[in-house]
Amino acid sequence: MNAHDTSQNTTLADAQSPACWAAETLRDNVLAHVQELARHPENKVPAERVLLQLTQDTDFQAVLKTWNTLNGPDRVAAWKKVLGLAEHHAREILPACVQCGECCRQGSPTLHLEDVELLHKGAIPWNAVYTLRRGEPVRSPFQTELVFLLDERIKVREKPGTMECLFLDTSLSQCRIYADRPLQCRAQACWDAGPAEDLSKQPYLTRRDLFKDVELLMDVITEHDRRCRFDQLAAAFRELDATRGASVDQVLHLLAYEDHFRNFMAEKLNIPEDHMELVFGRSFAALVQVFGCRVRTEPDGTRVLVPDRDEASPSS
Repeated sequence: MNAHDTSQNTTLADAQSPACWAAETLRDNVLAHVQELARHPENKVPAERVLLQLTQDTDFQAVLKTWNTLNGPDRVAAWKKVLGLAEHHAREILPACVQCGECCRQGSPTLHLEDVELLHKGAIPWNAVYTLRRGEPVRSPFQTELVFLLDERIKVREKPGTMECLFLDTSLSQCRIYADRPLQCRAQACWDAGPAEDLSKQPYLTRRDLFKDVELLMDVITEHDRRCRFDQLAAAFRELDATRGASVDQVLHLLAYEDHFRNFMAEKLNIPEDHMELVFGRSFAALVQVFGCRVRTEPDGTRVLVPDRDEASPSS
């Protein structure tokens, strides 16, 4: 190693010391450290939440304010203090919402009966919600595996390809309908799952609550639920697996029938395209993703079933 190499290594080593950091480097290292803390399996507090709590800490604010005036040893001591503050906030979550947006990034709310007024007064547009039908698989915030619904739910849409709520303003990490947010959002508390779990035992909003005065539409919904149940699709995929793909026509027939039913009735009843998933729920074509497949339309218009891994999954 020559003298130049030794000098270069010394300079790099000095640059790694907090004593040599500019205020911007301090902020970058705080962010990196918080993200590292959040990845630890024992820490349940999201990185955004830790960072917000830390930046609101008066001791941390004092470090930022005085950093450029500190000498080298004092900067090292201040950095050690910041590390301690970050670790404290990663363990101890404040029992108050700081609107970090993390809950909204983990999924959109399911509506309860009391939320019906939000739809009627237009706070939540009708095309911003869709139906999860009885028997369909969903992800529960209280369980890691898929669960099958015992009754139907109406849920706010998520941004395509993500779990992020449609109403989250990502640039500001703020809810765009905060004053009119649903009950589940009001009960959500990242420091205490109790209120949300208690609310989950209360009545959910259903299509009957929305369309009970439109008898013809409810008759069509009831018939669609009878003829196009998820358990029929699941049974067809079990048969497909048992026959090693030989019964694929049975699956495609179900997909074609369900698609025809919803489109035919939508045309007859003048149901807007962007209301279809509210009236009829998720299509069979969308639900085949549960079984690791997707539907691909060929140039001649025919539809084929292919593994979902071949290409990016379509947005839900």
